[in-house]
Amino acid sequence: MKLIVSDGLVGTVGVIGAELTLLINRCNECYLGMIFRRDLCGIFCALFTYLAMIYADYVVIVWLITPNFMQSLWGVLHAAMFNTVLFFAFVSHFRAMVTDPGIVPISRKGLLRCKKNRFPKLLSDSESNSSDTDVKLIGEGNKFVGKDWTICTRCESYRPPRAHHCRICRRCVRKMDHHCPWVNNCVGEYNQKYFLQFLLYVGLCSGYALSLIVTAWVNYDAYGITGLKGSYEQNVHHAKILHTIFLSIESALFGLFVLAVSCDQVQAILNDETAVEAAQRKGFHNRVSLSRSKITLIREVCGNGPMILWLLPCSTLPSKADVAQLSNQSLIV
Repeated sequence: MKLIVSDGLVGTVGVIGAELTLLINRCNECYLGMIFRRDLCGIFCALFTYLAMIYADYVVIVWLITPNFMQSLWGVLHAAMFNTVLFFAFVSHFRAMVTDPGIVPISRKGLLRCKKNRFPKLLSDSESNSSDTDVKLIGEGNKFVGKDWTICTRCESYRPPRAHHCRICRRCVRKMDHHCPWVNNCVGEYNQKYFLQFLLYVGLCSGYALSLIVTAWVNYDAYGITGLKGSYEQNVHHAKILHTIFLSIESALFGLFVLAVSCDQVQAILNDETAVEAAQRKGFHNRVSLSRSKITLIREVCGNGPMILWLLPCSTLPSKADVAQLSNQSLIV
């Protein structure tokens, strides 16, 4: 095994007892990696999200649809549509939370440890740019494995271009956009699609709930079940008012929040620049994305299958990996 550096410096370093696993994704294959972060803040935010969605479903069904549409097919239709969208929101959130976002693997036999004075051109800070170093890994059969790869000084993993270190996860993640506490996970190469779907379905649920609230009060019946002069009188009527106020606030806040995040995510995809890269302004997308169409950039996130699958929280990204192992090999620099 040879590690060729651009300046032509060659010398024997010795055997590093490591098995470095480099993941090279193929098309039309599914990624099955699942993780769960034991971060208290992330778990709290995820549980709060689920409770908020369950509460929204309770108010919509019990206090909005049942009193106003119980005697027509519209009630069944509204209940089915709202719960379908909410179900997709649950599934997409769960998949964004437990799907491996693209964690760069660490060797099983030991970390790849190198001192700065031994590898000055390979080492980089966790978020610094060392892409000027032209590094090539040539394995058996002269396979080209990587270019512009760097060694993270925090987790000491050998990471591909555009991988960044997450201080919360304590690992490097491929095409990391940001760490989102609401999904208790990083948003990276393999779960960004589910994160976008979660934003979409939460936005739809928020808009749907607000429209049902407006419809319920426009068609208010004082003698209905929840009316002021209905069979349950004032107590139920006041409870309905409180629930609709809480739901209105929840829907407005969540709706505006996911709208802002969605715009930011779409812009990042079309510009081929993650939030980390935008903060650092590395200009990676200036070299690469200009030659690719917008639809190609979207397909990199949502998958190469039919566009209808972009709306479904199913695996469409290529993810079963070929493994290039550098096991008990000598690294020559």
